[in-house]
Amino acid sequence: MDKIGSLEIGHSHVKDKDFSIKREIVDDENVEVTFSHRHFFYAVYWIHEGNGTHTIDFEEYQIIPDRIFFIRPEQVHFLCTEGKMKYSALQFTEDFMIPYSVDFQKQIPVCKDLKEDEKVRIRTLFNQIYQESVSNLVNSTAIIQSEIHTLLLELERIGINNSATSIIPEILSRYKSFIDSSFAKERQVQYYAGQLGVSANYLNVLTKKHFNKPALEMINERLILEIKRLLLRTDNDISEIAYKLGFNELSYFSRFFKRHTGSTPHEFRNMMNKMYQK
Repeated sequence: MDKIGSLEIGHSHVKDKDFSIKREIVDDENVEVTFSHRHFFYAVYWIHEGNGTHTIDFEEYQIIPDRIFFIRPEQVHFLCTEGKMKYSALQFTEDFMIPYSVDFQKQIPVCKDLKEDEKVRIRTLFNQIYQESVSNLVNSTAIIQSEIHTLLLELERIGINNSATSIIPEILSRYKSFIDSSFAKERQVQYYAGQLGVSANYLNVLTKKHFNKPALEMINERLILEIKRLLLRTDNDISEIAYKLGFNELSYFSRFFKRHTGSTPHEFRNMMNKMYQK
């Protein structure tokens, strides 16, 4: 079992539901726990009161009122609050949203501060989802799914409208999705370019223009993120992690990780354990 937990809705290791919504709760351990963990579900957390930090995949974000967070499965995260925190929480599995075949890897930001008009729309959707969840009426599940889909579209629109960058071309969204599904086995830009039907040079031009980084760097960043997740959330030996991710030589694995992070896998694991396993 992962040492920091791989948790289902309700934050247990047993899956017993695919959807949950709570409004204006305070320190509810059935919604969030006080240690680093990853989810097997999606979560939308809307902060109403409180402060502290929310670490998501090793990036720290401040907890402030009217900041909304979107957490994806597999992401390692940890809420460190200063005192009590009041927030609303929506949690759902990918299976729950199958009727909509939603691409959750689009442009929904990890966190976003809501403007007044955005708060009104988000509050309306949260209330509608909640009321439907307790209504016991016919077709309530289908209506909840529809309203969650609308909420996700709203969050995506908020992210796009408030982005200083141009809208990302569809080919780059597909590139990111291909990387997510194949990075452990395929690390050559040429492979992904072939899957997308473009040249490696053209793909490189696009990533530099829209992400300000080469196409290869995106592959390496995803690989480093996975190594960090495994170092933190599992008790696997470093050699096991290297083998799992396709490295045939432990020495090359260590050099690769240090080149991109500045620390060895062993140093990183020790540092993260001290930080997150309090």
